Amino acid sequence: MANPELTLVVPALNESSIILDNIDELAAWMAQHQPSVSYEVLVVDDGSTDGMGELLEQASMERPWLKVAHHRVNKGRGRGVRTGFEQARGRYIICLDADLSYSPDHIPALLQPLQRGEADITLASAHHPDGKVINVPHQRAILSKWGNRILGLGFGGKFYTVTCIVRGFTREVSDALELVSDGKELHLEIIQKALLMGYRVIEVPAILKWRDRKRGKEPSRLAISEFALFKMRKTVVSHLIFNYISNPGILLLVPIVILLLIILVGGGMLLAVFLGNLGIAELSLLQALRQTLLSGHLTLLLVSFAFAFLMIFIGFYFLSFQSKRYFDEIYTLMMRMNARIKQLEKENTRSPRD
Repeated sequence: MANPELTLVVPALNESSIILDNIDELAAWMAQHQPSVSYEVLVVDDGSTDGMGELLEQASMERPWLKVAHHRVNKGRGRGVRTGFEQARGRYIICLDADLSYSPDHIPALLQPLQRGEADITLASAHHPDGKVINVPHQRAILSKWGNRILGLGFGGKFYTVTCIVRGFTREVSDALELVSDGKELHLEIIQKALLMGYRVIEVPAILKWRDRKRGKEPSRLAISEFALFKMRKTVVSHLIFNYISNPGILLLVPIVILLLIILVGGGMLLAVFLGNLGIAELSLLQALRQTLLSGHLTLLLVSFAFAFLMIFIGFYFLSFQSKRYFDEIYTLMMRMNARIKQLEKENTRSPRD
């Protein structure tokens, strides 16, 4: 059987209650809206324990467009996407979430720029000025919007949404990128490495709508475990760590600016006291300086510590950029070597044997 034009990759974990309805919805939508596009739906079962894997295997016997990949244990969303890349057969790949919070209506917007050769990767962006967020708790929506804005600074502020799984890829990109992340930070890794290699990445406005109304309700009690930031703490930490690695200046600039402000304010206060002491007729220059240091010794101590830490952070700032430069050079060289090896392998398979 010829390879399909499009593979819809759906990483899923313990979604047995909704997965069949949602993949059937995808198939019905494709039949109605994209009848000329050959496709497959590849569900990556990421170590589910609710029988979802067995359910999908049975369903695939009656649905020739359905393929299933399995992880024996849960390995994370990033590994699920990578497995999807490895087993997808389509010329183009679109990743979707299992609950279809981004409806199938987004498929053309993600696919067409790839088909027209306008982009190598397309990103669904609910935080785009023309995007929309519906039925998502206010706390989580605000955290996601500003979190993406901060993380987006690591890519020059080019994108409104950098953490969404819903994306489109050409086969060239999915085959070429060497990805290592198993968690949700994979979404950042893809953008970082794609931009590094000169691939074209564009955003398309999207609508994020949670279908489960109970899921979209605000917490009814003021408990720390109910706050979005607490629930997403692991994701937030992993994303910030990756953002630091990919663009260290963004996070290091914050403490550097704070320390500079402490030095400027503290130094200004000491200078004002010193000038005031100079105005006293009976005090000499040295006496005025001594009086200033005695009366402002705590401020001087704070300024001194701030200056010492400032030098440390500035050192880290330049060292981290040097490390990032080395990483970029090594990754670029590795990608070029891999591309050359693949080219030689193709040439060897085409050449006649002696």
